[in-house]
Order: sequence, then structure tokens, then C-alpha cells
Amino acid sequence: MSEPRKPFSPGPAPGRRKLLLAGVAILGLLAVLLSGLKWYVDSLARVAVTVPPHSFLSIDPGLAGIPYEDWTTTSEDGIKLAAWFIPSDRSSSKPPLIVVHGLGASKEFQINYIVLGHKLGFPVLAIDLRGHGKSGRTITTLGWKEPLDLKAWTDQLEHKGLSHPLVWGTSLGAVTALRFVSEDPRAGGVIADAPFDNLRNSMAVHARLFFGLPAFPFVDLVSWELERHYSLDPGKVDCVEAAQNIHVPILVIAAEEDRRMPIPVVQKIYDAASEPKKWWVIPHASHEERTFAPDFRHVVGDFLDFAAAYPAAKR
Repeated sequence: MSEPRKPFSPGPAPGRRKLLLAGVAILGLLAVLLSGLKWYVDSLARVAVTVPPHSFLSIDPGLAGIPYEDWTTTSEDGIKLAAWFIPSDRSSSKPPLIVVHGLGASKEFQINYIVLGHKLGFPVLAIDLRGHGKSGRTITTLGWKEPLDLKAWTDQLEHKGLSHPLVWGTSLGAVTALRFVSEDPRAGGVIADAPFDNLRNSMAVHARLFFGLPAFPFVDLVSWELERHYSLDPGKVDCVEAAQNIHVPILVIAAEEDRRMPIPVVQKIYDAASEPKKWWVIPHASHEERTFAPDFRHVVGDFLDFAAAYPAAKR
């Protein structure tokens, strides 16, 4: 006897087959898009913590006729740090002035700061932040771990008999200065020139300015990558919170045409700070411009002299 025939199965109907193929294609496209988005977010996170390359400046205080010393130290997390120390040429009791550069710069870019501080009679310590200049190669943490650099230098100054430093920081240096002074009672005063209010908001501003990206979802995604890969939580780098914990003289400076740290952002820090405090906007200046015009020198010099004479008992 012959075996009975199996019933014929035509398979999925043509319409269903097209739907299945379309679904597979959509899932494949989503996988490619998500993979591309992850790569892009990873790249943004790497860019955020990479110290930008900068032009090497073959300059030092000696070229301005100012004697200086090369100093080195090590942060408590093991980063080698470099600085110039410029002694005061006067027999004054002024405290040391620590000068802190911005992202991608170095102490060589701070020559005008050094010269002004020296002319005002302060011993000046111009530092290279971690990852910058002659300091050890490492990532930037955008103000999170950089206060450890200032702690190490304050220890070094104390070892040399110099106490209650004033700290003058610009941009990333201002963020670093604010966070250090808010945490270390040894500081005697701070100038914060063009700091951000907090790192998350600054990431949103820079995403728009440099990459044309909306804050959502990129700030959240990049923040997640920074915390996952670099143990950097942008929510904890907050200069407004730092200002609330500063109880020494503070000068907050903004620049009139600064698109990266605009006036309303910087003013949040001034508003949060306690007295004695001073606020100043540099006319016609951008984020990168500091011409050391007479009004700039006058505002900074008056504040430094005030902070240097501020009664230690009130600190």
C-alpha cells in the first residue's frame, strides 16, 4: 500500500512574509542606530575627559626678569604635579597667591597673572593642573579631582612656612578653586573668573555650542558614561553648592560676551556666596580674553589686598 500524502503547507501568506521581513529590517536598523548612538556617546565622554592639545609656549617668569623656582609635588591620589614658585621681592607678610589656569592651558599661559601678583607683592605659585603642562599625564575630571592638586600645593606651601593662600582660578581653574576653598579651611580667599554653575548644565551649554546637540538625551547619556567609565559624576561638580560653603573673601568675575559661561550662569555663584563678596563683569570680553586692562588690574588688585588683610579670626 502507498503511504498517505501529507497535507500541503503553503507557509506564511505573502502579506505576513512582508510584515516579518519589514519587522526584521526595522529591528536591524534599530540595533545599528543604537550601536551608533552608543559609540557617539562613548566618544563624547572621551572628549569630555581628554585634555585638549595646546600650543607650547617657550616662556617663563625669567624672561620677564622675575626670579622663579621649579617646584614639584604629588597629589594624594598619586599624580605628579609641577609649578613655578615666584618669591616676593618685598619684605611683606602677604600670603601666597596660587594661580590656576583653565582647561587645555598651563602655567605658561598665566604669565600676566604671575606678573601682576608679583607686582602686588605676593609670593606666587603658578601650577599645572593634572594632565596639563609638566604635570603627570592623566585625564581631566573637570573640577572633580583637581582640588586634590590644590590641597597638595597648600601642603607644600605650609611646609615652606607659607599659609592661608589666596587662590585665583580661571574657567576650569575657577571651578577647581571654588571647590577647594569650600572644602579646605586653610584658604584665605578666592577669585573665581568664569566658572560654570554645575557640570551638568555646562555640558548642556557646550553640547549645543560645539556639537549642535540638544541637552536631552545627550547630557544624561554622557553623564552615565562618565560615571561608568571614569567614576566622574557630573552632578557632584557644583560650584553654586561650593560657594555656599565658602566663608572667606570671594571675587566672582564674568565676561560680558562669554557664551560658554554666560553672565547669568556665573552670577548664580556670586548670589550663593556669603559676604564679604564682590562681583564684576569684564566689559567687551569673551571667555578666552583677558587683556589686563587698567580696570581689570584695579579690581583684582584691590580685592587681593583686601583678602590678604582680612582678619584671620573671621576666616
